[in-house]
Amino acid sequence: MEQKIKFMRVRRTVAILVAIIAFGALETASAAPASLRVAYPAATASFLPLWAAQDAGFFKKNNLAVEVIQVGSSTRGMAALIANQIDVLAGGGTGGIVAQLQGFTDLAIFGTNVHTWVFSVYSIPAIKEASQLRGKKLAVTRFGGTMDFAARHFLKGQGLEPGKDVVLIQIGSSADIVPAVANGLVESGVMSVPYLFAARRLGLRELADLSQSGIRYAQAALVAKKSFLKEKREVIGQFIRSLIEATHYLKTRPVDGMRVLGKYTRTDDDDILKQAYHYHVDRLLSRVPEIRPDDIKLLLDEAALTNPKARGANPQDFIDEGPVKEVVRSGFVDQLYRK
Repeated sequence: MEQKIKFMRVRRTVAILVAIIAFGALETASAAPASLRVAYPAATASFLPLWAAQDAGFFKKNNLAVEVIQVGSSTRGMAALIANQIDVLAGGGTGGIVAQLQGFTDLAIFGTNVHTWVFSVYSIPAIKEASQLRGKKLAVTRFGGTMDFAARHFLKGQGLEPGKDVVLIQIGSSADIVPAVANGLVESGVMSVPYLFAARRLGLRELADLSQSGIRYAQAALVAKKSFLKEKREVIGQFIRSLIEATHYLKTRPVDGMRVLGKYTRTDDDDILKQAYHYHVDRLLSRVPEIRPDDIKLLLDEAALTNPKARGANPQDFIDEGPVKEVVRSGFVDQLYRK
């Protein structure tokens, strides 16, 4: 009888162990990383948190298998998003608004790490203030782009009428604006990082740092389909937590941050990397990629240049603040920055 009781105990123990092992296997299978395809248009430092989340392993830590893709332009990225070829587009603010106005209403901007323009206006040394641009030429990359819009907004703020008081010249690429000004082909130009640092080296004069103008602008807007944000709430939460951890990593580990920046921008100039890192990480990157209606107002003004429907539109209709707010309410950010 005693032997039978021992046998039953062993049998029960084995059954429990088998159940535990089976449950563990089931739990492991259910915890498989979620796949996510994220695109960005060009290798600019505004996307540094995205790159760091990938390279430093924060996506993996948050149980995500993320494919990060450079698509060449926000227009191409928006087409891929609408066609379900990608899940998230970084840097798709104006494109997302234009697409919604054209009838693709299943879209929403749900975050941004950079809440202002990342441009400066530089001129030849002889021009000491913006009023002296009257009758002169100012270079932008292409008409209708964000840099062109920023240039027009800046000139109007200085009491100058774009195209009348100041001639806007379409150069083609950010890299070509610096030599155009330095060689006297134009008297001024709107410059982005890292080219504005080269302008400083050449002795060109900074007339305005638009990143410090107080302008709210969703420079690196994150866009996804509303249906995706609703159905994949947990996955989007993991994605947002990864970006927040990556931003903390960048703010606390400058050497590693500059390494990531150099890798993706293909820059090995230590001085340029230090300046670009300080410009973006220390001054511009917010701890949390929140989105607010104020971030969208200028995007709507920009979209209105080609689509009159943007005039008078409600910024709230184009954003989804929920995903980021949910992560913040969880206490995740406070806990991270207390460490």
